[in-house]
Amino acid sequence: MRRIIQMLFRRRARMEQAWTAWLDFESLDEKQRKWRRGLLAQLNDAVRESVHSNLLEFEADLRIQTEPLQTVRRELMDSVDRRLLNTEILELPPEVRAKLRQQSSEILQTDEEARTYIAANEVRMAVLREYGARRFGDRANDDDWFAVYERASRLKQRGARNFIQRTLNGTQSSADDARYQNMTRVDQEIRTRLLKVPAGARFTGLAAQKLASG
Repeated sequence: MRRIIQMLFRRRARMEQAWTAWLDFESLDEKQRKWRRGLLAQLNDAVRESVHSNLLEFEADLRIQTEPLQTVRRELMDSVDRRLLNTEILELPPEVRAKLRQQSSEILQTDEEARTYIAANEVRMAVLREYGARRFGDRANDDDWFAVYERASRLKQRGARNFIQRTLNGTQSSADDARYQNMTRVDQEIRTRLLKVPAGARFTGLAAQKLASG
């Protein structure tokens, strides 16, 4: 009976509730408050409203999805990938960033725009995580599927950085291409497996490993 009640409660969970909950700093520790305030300080009112509207549109699109939980997870993984790409671009030497932006109009053309985008992406991810927890019970603090994907993302970060720099310098080789293709293949395998993990499942020992390495 209790399980049924929980399921009914989750089905009624809405993105607006997740948005409001994320903006409520009352119960947070000082570290979390500082982090969230720091993100919001990088967003003007127009950007903040754009993030809010986008999340509501995403929720509306979920109504036609046959597997909404997997859709939310895919979006979160894509957001992690966007974080990696845009963070790596900002880490490039100034002359390399300029060259990359000249070559692609699809890339954010200034550092300020990139930093704002990264902050907005972080807020959007955090609210999606809150929504996933409320609607699907799909969060287990520091040792769930999302933590696994974030860790995998950090492991591939160096490879992505080297590939970008060598491509821009025109020094990439067939071996570089093969390594990148293999990295992409492994990433797809990880994504496929994580999509199948039951909601709320925990990966025992992951949080302890993060503490030990942090």
